[in-house]
Amino acid sequence: MRTGLALVALAAALLLPAQSALADVGCVGHRFRFVRNGITYVEGNTHIGQPCQIGFGVLGTDIEALRVVVRPSHGVLGASEKEANRRYIAYVPSTGFVGRDRFEVHVQFTPVGGTPATTLVRVEMSVTP
Repeated sequence: MRTGLALVALAAALLLPAQSALADVGCVGHRFRFVRNGITYVEGNTHIGQPCQIGFGVLGTDIEALRVVVRPSHGVLGASEKEANRRYIAYVPSTGFVGRDRFEVHVQFTPVGGTPATTLVRVEMSVTP
């Protein structure tokens, strides 16, 4: 139980300096666009024991709400509060875990000059040695 709480605290701590840390601890090596009212597939990568984060709204889209709907089976996931138009999630793999993990986040957003929409972001995370 304490290990789980420590991982949640670590994930939350990663989210505090989110804007400056995005490039340093990012899980996704490229920017992605949401599929309006559909499923957005994202591939993420990190190393064993290495926390990482994913930013939403970095292309100017206003992230109105973000809710974790499927938690990872082999790690901990935390979400930030809204910062300007952005939100962030941080993933921390379980101690010693190597392999594939998956989680899903429901996002309500409004693109620049567009109309509100939603998407389900399905993240396939690869944790390597």
